[in-house]
Amino acid sequence: MTNPFASKKEVFAPLINAERWLMGAFAVAGIGFTFTPVIWPQQRPEVKLIQSVFGLFSSGCFTLSAIERKSKEKDYQAISHAHHEIVKEELKGQFAFEQSRQQIESKRKLATYVNALPLEERQQWAIQYGLHGLIELPQIQQAVIEQPRRLPGRIPSPDIADVNEDAVQEIINPGVMSVLQELAAQYPEYIRIDEQWVDELCDSSSLQDMGKRANHHFSFWGETQSGKSTLAGVFINKIAAKSQSPAIVIGSDPKNYLTTWLCKFSRKFDGFKDNLDDWVTFATKVIDSRQNEYKDNKKGTGLPELFLIQDEVNVVYGEGKGLLGQVPKETALNLCAMWNYIINFTAAMKIHGIFMGQNPLSGYTGFSRPALKNICFLALGKVSNYVLTKMPEILNVKSEILELLGNACELLDKGGVRYALVVPTRGNPYVALIPTFDINSLEQTTQPQADDEQEASDATNWYEILVEWVKQLERQPTPQELKAAWKQLTKQELNDSGVALLMEKLGFKE
Repeated sequence: MTNPFASKKEVFAPLINAERWLMGAFAVAGIGFTFTPVIWPQQRPEVKLIQSVFGLFSSGCFTLSAIERKSKEKDYQAISHAHHEIVKEELKGQFAFEQSRQQIESKRKLATYVNALPLEERQQWAIQYGLHGLIELPQIQQAVIEQPRRLPGRIPSPDIADVNEDAVQEIINPGVMSVLQELAAQYPEYIRIDEQWVDELCDSSSLQDMGKRANHHFSFWGETQSGKSTLAGVFINKIAAKSQSPAIVIGSDPKNYLTTWLCKFSRKFDGFKDNLDDWVTFATKVIDSRQNEYKDNKKGTGLPELFLIQDEVNVVYGEGKGLLGQVPKETALNLCAMWNYIINFTAAMKIHGIFMGQNPLSGYTGFSRPALKNICFLALGKVSNYVLTKMPEILNVKSEILELLGNACELLDKGGVRYALVVPTRGNPYVALIPTFDINSLEQTTQPQADDEQEASDATNWYEILVEWVKQLERQPTPQELKAAWKQLTKQELNDSGVALLMEKLGFKE
């Protein structure tokens, strides 16, 4: 490296040193001739006068030289400092080069050793020590690395929706996959190109030993049509599949039937206005009921997994102001209070909060800082970069890891690959590829039944509820009361014949 300040320093150094010696001589002469008459007073008066005059002259020359040399000294110091900094940076560069060269030589030497091991061992050591591209692998193993792995089949549970998982999405650009494999080999805890990460999160959330559970609640953040609801449905299905009894899924979908969900709802509140208030009231009662169940069943043995789902968090919260003409401010604040309560206090009762929206910042969601730490956080696509720049504190990693995650997200965005930035409640954050799901027939309905069987099933359900209501009423209800109760339960109007038939079935006289 050429140092432009070296030649300047060589020119300035002799001049500065000569001036320093000259000023030193003036200083010595000024001091010496000024005080000589005092030290030797016996000298002749004319000699003393000459000594004093010469001392004053030397002192004056020193003062003038010091004033003139002040700016020159600053210039020389600046040139000397710049020269020193360039030399220091050059030494750093030489050190970095030598260090990298030795690391490369060490890896090449290690790769030579691994290539001499049996074929079946090589892939393991290549992944463990980041030797991808340096190790000779059998053709079969190489093909496994280059092709996406297949996901397991359908979830074997008749009580929840089927999930037809196809495979980890195809990577159109082979170069993207090659770089991802290299990153995953070097940083396996931060880059996930496998499909097991979905099962790992869901399995940790469905352990029957509540003390070992993690990732009780989930939040999915992404742009419109980014697949939030689909991915949330997959998580719900996987966790529900391990429920000790059929899972209960209750949620609020403000979009009013427009979302194609991948899960069956036990009860769903669609739309805005009154439905949101009803949703808060109903969910609160469900939580209270589950708390009562845990009073005599501390471990929750046999209790079903309970899901409370909120879609469009940002829209209904509206930065704490609600949505003009649709969601009053009071309703927005009640929603937010319920969300934070679910996240902070219900995990030990087999309750899972599922939250979806487009902007995860606390000002747009109302989630408190402790609440964010209790959620398994998933940002889809471009929202990942937004989280890395606006919310780095929730990842709790060093700056170099943030840079690694950001580079991986940018690479996947350019490659048009669907991915998520995942921040579990326990463990490291990581960037993961999202598996591909068959969404051609995801409109969830109950299994088809014969009309008479369906009617019998419905009648039995409503009959049991009405019987409990009559017991609490402690008298025979009037036809008008029975008609109103039926409408409240089923949202359907009964005509006079229907009321008469229902009273007959309940054993009442008109």
